[in-house]
Amino acid sequence: MVVFADFGESNVYVIHGNSQKEPLEITLESYFCSQDKVPIMELFNTGQAIKPNGDTHFFNDIGSMLLWVNEQDNKDEIVLWVYAKDTERYVLAKGAWYSRVEVSPMGYGFGAYEYHFYGVADYYFNEVEKFALRGETLWHPMVRFLLSDNKL
Repeated sequence: MVVFADFGESNVYVIHGNSQKEPLEITLESYFCSQDKVPIMELFNTGQAIKPNGDTHFFNDIGSMLLWVNEQDNKDEIVLWVYAKDTERYVLAKGAWYSRVEVSPMGYGFGAYEYHFYGVADYYFNEVEKFALRGETLWHPMVRFLLSDNKL
């Protein structure tokens, strides 16, 4: 149950009181990324992070969510959801499969899938988390080159 939200001129950055820790419905262009402070324009590649106290933060890019979570004190207690491209619904981030070559809002390149697609979504959550934290994303010219040539 949502108790209240932080609104800044009708911009939503966090929703408080999500004690069930389930993904919430996002109103496009009104919900903003907690990491990048930009509006969420589409559901693909989005994520939601729910803190133990029920605060739900929203992200326009999976890479942005991974960077934000790494900065949190209680990161192991945060429930993460990602929007799956194949089933078009939110799934638990740690159970999803990932691609590294998607067109994503902030350019990190991570895309989530509920089901494993060989040659498309071949990575586990802990792998993409390491890639994001090490900067091994499409932002890195050598990584982008190697991924585009199927050499990485």
